[in-house]
Amino acid sequence: MSRVDEERTSFEEGQFEESAEELYEHAPCGYISTRPDGLIIKVNQTFLDWTGYQREELLGRKRFYELLTMAGRIYHETHYAPLLQMQGFVREIALELVCTDRRTLPILLNSVQKKDAAGTPLYHRTTIFNATDRKLYERELLLARKKAEQVAQSKAILLATISHEIRNPLNAITAATRLLGMTALSEKQEKYLRILATSSSSLLDLVNDILDWSKIEAGKISLEQRPFDPRELLSGIVNGLAARAEEKKLLLHANLDEKLPARLLGDPVKLGQILTNLTSNAIKFTESGSVTLTLAVRAQHDDEFTVDVRVSDTGIGISPDQLAAIFEEYTQASYDIGMKYGGTGLGLSISRKLLELHGSKMSVESVVGQGSSFSFELRLKTGENLPIEAPRSAAPEQALRGLRVLLAEDSEVNTYVLTRWLERWGIAFDTVQNGRMAVEQVRKGGYDLVLMDLHMPELNGYEATRTIRQLPDERLRQLPIIAISASARIWQQGSVRASGFTDFIGKPFDTDVLYRMMALHTSRELPNPPEPLVQEPAHRPPEPIASSTAPAPDFSLAGLEQRAAGDPQVRAALARLTLHELEQTRPALRSALAAGAADKLERLCQELEGTLRLLDANALTAALRRAKSLLASRQRTHARVQAVTLAVDWEMETLIEALASIANQDF
Repeated sequence: MSRVDEERTSFEEGQFEESAEELYEHAPCGYISTRPDGLIIKVNQTFLDWTGYQREELLGRKRFYELLTMAGRIYHETHYAPLLQMQGFVREIALELVCTDRRTLPILLNSVQKKDAAGTPLYHRTTIFNATDRKLYERELLLARKKAEQVAQSKAILLATISHEIRNPLNAITAATRLLGMTALSEKQEKYLRILATSSSSLLDLVNDILDWSKIEAGKISLEQRPFDPRELLSGIVNGLAARAEEKKLLLHANLDEKLPARLLGDPVKLGQILTNLTSNAIKFTESGSVTLTLAVRAQHDDEFTVDVRVSDTGIGISPDQLAAIFEEYTQASYDIGMKYGGTGLGLSISRKLLELHGSKMSVESVVGQGSSFSFELRLKTGENLPIEAPRSAAPEQALRGLRVLLAEDSEVNTYVLTRWLERWGIAFDTVQNGRMAVEQVRKGGYDLVLMDLHMPELNGYEATRTIRQLPDERLRQLPIIAISASARIWQQGSVRASGFTDFIGKPFDTDVLYRMMALHTSRELPNPPEPLVQEPAHRPPEPIASSTAPAPDFSLAGLEQRAAGDPQVRAALARLTLHELEQTRPALRSALAAGAADKLERLCQELEGTLRLLDANALTAALRRAKSLLASRQRTHARVQAVTLAVDWEMETLIEALASIANQDF
């Protein structure tokens, strides 16, 4: 090698050594080397610049843990040092250094232990990163998250407030509408009443949609797993929407695959909500033609079925550029459609979210002017070996007769409506307008149960209930107190139970639910409907559908004559009203029996009670009683359902003919 080459090589090596040292000193991260006991033996300039220390202050004079905050020193002794000793390295440890000006510097450090050939630790080499920017970023994220949570909480509070403010008057409207329907009305009044019932139902649907979406957003909805009959579920949905389809002269079809098992394991309520939303939308946006609901088995693996669900219609269709938007909340395909058909635009969004809980996704195919088809896939296990819950038994009104109840409610309208039901059930009651008066009345004693509104002046329901539970009388501490509130979020928060309430019911409430709740907490027995006296043999052949087993007509028009007070025109008007009610209820009774819908049949029977008493319709009452017993029985067969349907229809027809002869008289 020439002299020139030797000098060049020497220079390059020296330059390289100088650059490496400079890279160490001014690296974007700090470097520290310490002895196994923590004494600092080497440090780079970057670390000195960050902390303000001089090199001579640290080298051979300070141990690393002495530069940490008090919390950092504790963590160093309890976690960092033992972990480094045990495994020979640590990564991404977050600590804080104390600088010379007493400010703290957040750091992330990685350390590695260097050993000699014999495995004896020589020193620790530590790389330190300045985490100031990271901490600021994390703080910003936390603040943003806190702000988002506050916005979400404000939104939830707003929804709860709106819910309360809407549900309070809505409860009065729906309950008063039902009570009004039990009185004698003219044809014009009946028309107005139907409009009122339809409008209040639509308003309740709107409120429920908004609250369902709120609960889904808050993650408060989960799936249940219980056995259900898919045919019964589909039949109930179709029967429930049949009237709307008939109004628009649409054909409503339901197609079920024969391979579908009699029982599946899943959440029938959520699945029913999805199917109802899709089918209701299809009917809404279809002016002529048909709506078809299909369940087909695509595949089966052991006890799991893959089911294809599809709802198709011949409606207005959706343009391709609008398909993505229809699943967004509060959104419809176009402004014109929203104006014409109404709705919140939440139905599809809720359905999509519920399907996500099932691990499924909705697809849509549509052609403008020809119709749409919404479909999704579900994987459900068979529930063949699991019993389906028995239908709810009838609630005889005399079960609560003689009960003593205190009603605490500040709304005069709600008080009036609720007390009418208490009177109907034969319950003795007192009413107060605020929580303070409720506590005073309870102290006087004698009540079997308290119905307590949550939002009242002077002393609200929470405070009143807590006060009652703290009274020295042990009986009052055990007194059943049912909370009544229009807020849908109250019960979920657990604040009701924490305040000492026994149970909760939301407004607008189902009077049957309230009745049963009161019976449950006052230990009033609601007997199950009796089983048929004649038990069918195991292999008995089905009864002929056309058997003439219907009882002989048994009714009286004396009550009608008494109300008319001898006026033939009034008698004819009452007959027309009663006739109209029977004609309206007749197809609903048929569909309830065909679907095996015990709850629907019970509701229809309760709505007919006034008419049955007016006409002394003992035969129809007996036929309906047999129908309810049959639906509640596990011995229900197709032939027996048809036979009891024939009996009910026979008695309805007998009453309709008798009333028609009076209603059509000329004067």
